[in-house]
Parts: sequence; structure tokens; C-alpha cells
Amino acid sequence: MTKVLFMLSAVVMVVAIVISYQNNQSLVNLRTERHKSDTKLKVERANADKLATEAETAKNKVATANMEITNEEERLNLAKNKLRNAEAEAERTQKDVEAANTKISEYKTEIDKIAKDLPPGFSIEKAPEVMNSIKKEIADNQTKASKTQELIDAKEGELKKVQSQLSDIVESIETRKKSFDRNSLSATIVAVNNDWGFVVIEGGENKGITVDTKLLVTRGNQPIGRLQIVSVDQSKTLANIDMKSVRNGVAISPGDRVILETLYQ
Repeated sequence: MTKVLFMLSAVVMVVAIVISYQNNQSLVNLRTERHKSDTKLKVERANADKLATEAETAKNKVATANMEITNEEERLNLAKNKLRNAEAEAERTQKDVEAANTKISEYKTEIDKIAKDLPPGFSIEKAPEVMNSIKKEIADNQTKASKTQELIDAKEGELKKVQSQLSDIVESIETRKKSFDRNSLSATIVAVNNDWGFVVIEGGENKGITVDTKLLVTRGNQPIGRLQIVSVDQSKTLANIDMKSVRNGVAISPGDRVILETLYQ
């Protein structure tokens, strides 16, 4: 009887040791899983903070681009006003030249008439003061016409310079607008295949998308993942989902917006 009790005690001790070991091992496994989960959560929070910072930087870049476009448009308006003033001044100067030439022609006609209508025996030398006065006025008008022509030439040079500046400003504005339009690219996801991990985007070459374009998926004002373009046609784009970039607990779905990744860099 004593042996039986001893054996039962031994069996109970063995069972207790086994159960204690299993419980201890389970506790170790739970602690390991908890540590992994905490580490993953910290990484995901860091990624979310980084994306939010990138989004704020992109907004600042867009605001700066808008301000630059406004400044360029103001410069364009100033250049246009300067061009109009130069054109008006050139027109006035041209009228002065024409008036001076008309006056010279009148004086020449008057001289010819005087010489023709002189009575017989009348010497033109008897009226030197009149002739000298007329000749002096003709010379003065010719000098004035020459100076006026120089002024016209100078105004034409200034006009060409203003026109060149105007063309440069217009070209600069067009270039900035094209760059801004491309940086404002926005498209919509119309289909998602979660089994194969790809999406179909409503927008392709018609929105400036190429196979090298880096795209970011957003929902509201928050980025939720990145895409890797597979193919692009005129109005559709096929792209794989970068699963590592997708926020934890979030699934990309139809209706999510797609923008350039550079806006968040």
C-alpha cells in the first residue's frame, strides 16, 4: 500500500512539473509576441508621422509656387503697361517728324515761289535777310527732324527691349503653370484586386502619368500607401500596391485619390 501511495505521489509530481513547464513556455511566447507587436507599432507610428510631415512640406511647396506665379503675373502687367507707354511715345515722336518734314517742304515751296515770282530786274540779293531767315528755319527744322528721328530710333530700341522682356515673362509664367499643373495631378482608383495586390486608376497619359511616375494613395488628407506602375495607356493606369507602405489596418479601395509622391517629399 505504501508503494502504491509513493508511486501516485511521484506521478502527481511529474504531472505538476509538466503543467508548470508548459505554462511557463506559454508565458514566454506571449511576452515575445507582445514585444514584436510593440516594435511593429512603433515603426508604423514613425512612418505615419513621417508621411504627415511630408504632406505639410508639400503644402508649403504648393503655396510657394502659387506666390511665385502671382509675382510673375504682376511683373507681366507692369511690362505690358511699360510697352503701351513706349508705343504711345513712339507714335507721338513719329507725328513730330512728319510735321517737321511737312514744314520743310512748305519752306522749300515758298523759296521756289519767291524766286519764280520776282519781278524783272529784281535781285534776290536785295532780300538776303528773308532768305537767310528761311534757310535758318529750314536748317533748324532739319536738325529737329534729325534729333526726333534719333529719339524714334531710341524708343524703337526700348520698345524691342520691352517686347523681349514681355516674351520672357510670358514664357516663364507658362513654364511655371505647366509645372504647377503637373504637380497638381490627381486621379481616382476605380478598381482594386486585393488577391493579386493591384489597382486600376482612372487616368493615364492624358494626365501626364508615365511608367516612371511615383504615385501615392491618399484618403481625405492622409496618405495610406504607395503604388508601383505596371502599365499606362491613354486613360487608364495599372499599378501594384506596395504592401509595405500601406498603413496598418487600412485597405486601399475604389474611390481613393492618387497624387504624385513628390508632393509629400
